[in-house]
Amino acid sequence: MGLLKEGSSGAFTTTHATNIHNALLGSSYNNHVRPSDVTNISIEFVLFSLNDLDIKSQTMSTSGWMTVRWEDPRLVWTKSSYGDIEYIYTKQNKIWRPELIIDNSVEGMDPIGNDDIFFKVKNTGEVRWDPPGLYVTHCDIDVTYYPFDYQMCKIEVTSFAFTTEVLTLNKTRDTVNSEDFNENGEWIFYSSRVEERVLEENGEKFSKLEFQIVFQRRPGYYLTNIVYPVILISLLTNLSFLLPTDSGEKISYILTVLLALAVLLTLVGDSMPSTSKHTAVIGIYISIILMMAALGIFITVLNLRLYLNTDQTDVPKWLQCFTFTVLLKINCKSKKVEDTKLQLVCEDDEMELQEINDGRKSLKRMMNHRSNTPVVPTEDEFPFECKEVSVFLDYFFFYLFNIVTFIATVVLFIIIAVCDVPPI
Repeated sequence: MGLLKEGSSGAFTTTHATNIHNALLGSSYNNHVRPSDVTNISIEFVLFSLNDLDIKSQTMSTSGWMTVRWEDPRLVWTKSSYGDIEYIYTKQNKIWRPELIIDNSVEGMDPIGNDDIFFKVKNTGEVRWDPPGLYVTHCDIDVTYYPFDYQMCKIEVTSFAFTTEVLTLNKTRDTVNSEDFNENGEWIFYSSRVEERVLEENGEKFSKLEFQIVFQRRPGYYLTNIVYPVILISLLTNLSFLLPTDSGEKISYILTVLLALAVLLTLVGDSMPSTSKHTAVIGIYISIILMMAALGIFITVLNLRLYLNTDQTDVPKWLQCFTFTVLLKINCKSKKVEDTKLQLVCEDDEMELQEINDGRKSLKRMMNHRSNTPVVPTEDEFPFECKEVSVFLDYFFFYLFNIVTFIATVVLFIIIAVCDVPPI
């Protein structure tokens, strides 16, 4: 530092600043030569905003800047000799700087910074560089618990030209600086972490920093526009079994519900990434409801054939046994048998069925049923017509489908509430 001339201390003047630049950045300074044998670079990432987190393309766009610091012994001066000037500013093409790139960038791999950015140089030789940027990086999206999901995305900063033998990247702090973060309407900044890594390439090792950021989705919009409609439409599927057969609208009604579910499944699928690595739980739920709607159409068609059977006494043997074993228990809470007719009092609407001509046979059959020893009746003994059995089946499947829908919905929310934990 013999080039520096002693002078009296005083306030800042352009002369003093110019003398510092001339003394330090003269012909003897080579900006292509690193300042020391092993240069330690400290980096801090200041996150300003989350511009976009695209689930479909699996990219994250953020705005912020890197605060990069290192020591250059060639840039040291005595404050008292230059008017107590502690800092000077110079462009990045004047002094040495590390070549840093965003390793997981999806919009080019150009080095960070440009020639118009100033460096802040302290009299102790510390150099501070604050290159701002718009960082568009790849993000591995996990939509398993969509729309109550957390997403962890990374910004990977790597030394491009210098190996770990001559340059190391060190974290300034353990987390991303989010003091100036602007809130996003879709995502909440949840947590962050900084990890020091080593990148191996062609037998050489390069220092790397990973800035890991976790965002939590705001679920309000998706609850209103996806989750609630799916649950409501699934309940509408079950109502098709309560629709009177004589109305002639059972098939058209359940087909309309099936198409509505298919549209919702398409909307959810359009917002999901085109990958098989992760499957959304809500997508599985909608698929189950869609399958139940398709099964409901199949059951309704068969039940209509039974209801419109020309021979109303032609009830299959297995269905007769199923009626006494299951359907009557589900549909009726008490049975009254008279000498000339059998009356069933139902839980909901107390529907009365037709009279049974043979009272003695009906009494014997009902007593056997009450004693929990069901007897397979003959065609002459079975007291119900096909229409009546069809009504019993509608109520049975209405209760069954409601139970399955309730269990599937509860399991969906339990999985989302219990299993969904933030990555860090």
